[in-house]
This record gives sequence, C-alpha cells and structure tokens, in this order.
Amino acid sequence: MRPHRTMVGKKLQIASFCVLLLASVAAAGQTFELGNQNSSTPNNSAKKKSKTSSPQPSVQSSDGSIGWGSGIEVARDSRAAQQALQRNDYSSAVMYANRAANAAPQNTGLWFLLGYSARLAGQYQVSINAYNRGLRNQPGSIQGLSGLAQTYVKMGRQAEARDVLQKVLAANPRSVNDLQLAGEISLNTDPSAALNFLKRAEALQPSARSELLIARAYQRLNQPQASKQFLDRAQARAPRDPNVLRAVASFYRDAKQYDLAIATLQKAVSGKDPGALSELGYTYQLAGNKKQAADTYAKAAGMNANDSGLQLSAAQALVRQGNLDGLAPMPSHDDLDALFS
Repeated sequence: MRPHRTMVGKKLQIASFCVLLLASVAAAGQTFELGNQNSSTPNNSAKKKSKTSSPQPSVQSSDGSIGWGSGIEVARDSRAAQQALQRNDYSSAVMYANRAANAAPQNTGLWFLLGYSARLAGQYQVSINAYNRGLRNQPGSIQGLSGLAQTYVKMGRQAEARDVLQKVLAANPRSVNDLQLAGEISLNTDPSAALNFLKRAEALQPSARSELLIARAYQRLNQPQASKQFLDRAQARAPRDPNVLRAVASFYRDAKQYDLAIATLQKAVSGKDPGALSELGYTYQLAGNKKQAADTYAKAAGMNANDSGLQLSAAQALVRQGNLDGLAPMPSHDDLDALFS
C-alpha cells in the first residue's frame, strides 16, 4: 500500500504545481482599449497602449481542472503567451495561447487569452472564434462578451459590437470600460446616447479618456462651449498626454484658431510620433504657412517611410511651396528599362 500512496502523493504534488503555475500567469482585470485616437498607424497605437499596461485576461478554468499529462505544458505555453504580450510580440502570443487553449479546451480563460492576443495581432476572425469558444464554456462571461465586442469594434462591425455590449451592460451596468466603449461606438450614429454612456462612465471613474469622448459627443451635438469645457478638464487631468493635446488642437483647428492649434500640437510632437507631426504640418498648411507645412510633413514622412498617404502629403506640401528639389528624382530611362525587363 505504501508505494501506491507515494505515487498518489506525487500526482497530487504535480497537480498542485500546475494549478499554481497557471495562477501565476493570471493577470487581474478585463482588457480594454479605446479605438483609434487619431493615430496614423493603428498597429503602433495598439502597441503603445499595451506598454501603458492595459491589463491582460485572467487564465482560469471553467471547472478548475487540468489534465495530468498536459498540465505543465499548458501552464508553460500560457506563461509564454503572457510574456510575448509584454514584449508586444503578438504573433508569438497567438501561437502559444492557441497551443494552450487547444490542449486544455475546458479552460475558458485560455480561450479568452487567445482572443485577446489575436485581436492585438490583427487576426480578428481567430479572435472571434476564440471568444465564442470560451463563451460556450461560460455563456454569460462578462470578460468574454466584452472582449468579443472589442474585436467587433476593431473589425468595424459596430452593430454586432453594440448588441454584445447591451448584454454586458445589462449584466454589469457599472462597467466603466464597457460604458466607454458603448459611448465611443455610438458617437457617429447617436451622439445623445453616446453622451449618456460616457457621462455614466465619468461619474463612476473620472478619466481623461472619458472627458475626451464626452467633448467629442458635445462637438457632434453642436455644443462647442460644453465640448471645450470637457477638453479643458482632460488637459488639466493629463497635460502631457499626446492624445489629449491632439484632441484639443483639433478643437482649435475646427474653430480656425490656428495659432492656438499649432502651439498645442508643438507640445504633443515627439521624436517618435509621426502622427502628431503630420497633424502639425496640416495645421501649418491651413494657416497658410507653406514652408513650415512642407518642412514638418517632410520630417514626418522621413520617420514613417511605409505610410504612402503621409509620403503623398509631404510631396504635395513641397509642390505647394515650390520646392521641387525636396522630391525624389524621376527614374531614368535605364532605370525604367531595368524595371520592366
């Protein structure tokens, strides 16, 4: 009997180790990311958000059990996925999370981890499939429904996102993140409803993001004074946040107060933000300052050579200024012959 008890004891130790290892890679809270904040490069903006420590989905099993043989490997893959997310290596995160979820399909948290990783990697259909698979385990999961809604938003499927968020808010009406998301996706179609969602979020947890979105809702409702009031609140709360500064500059630009818009954007410009630089170039252009517009656009284009729209804007600004020397030279006949040979 003693060898049998020893073997059972070892198995229990292994099981305990696996549970602890899975728990160690769990992160508290629900993931949330607002949509584009006027960024010219959505993928880059997603990476920046992750660096500001958006919480990652928790890894938990629907029934608390893991297999004897695969438990340690599942825990290792789960941890590897979390570490890949911290490095902004989203493709690797998808690979590890996919392997872990398929090895332990009863673990709902692993499917949500895969859904979150796939969304950041731009693999939206994979993300939807993963969230739906997890929701088969736990149909009423707020975490899964909220994550699914965020993926729908990223895909531009606003109606489906709205339907899912209605379920989330019916079950959890005090979810600040989901109130913000519901408000954001309603801005273009129903700014009054958006304002209701966003003010509820602001009352629960004041933030610069909510205040920016409220300002945008008031702008769409043609209430510029109220819009400016919430922009000022956001700027007072986060005076160095580039997204806040760009939103304030946009308000001034719409009011044709170009000097104020330029001064605000100059605070937002950094050596790693071609989006803010391109907005500054555009504002210089509206203000009639062709040289500054061309110089600023050229600098932004040099920082992001893969953005064809930015390259075109820079070329147009140089042409308006009359600075044809700043354009790339036309290809020679020999170059064209080589190209088409």
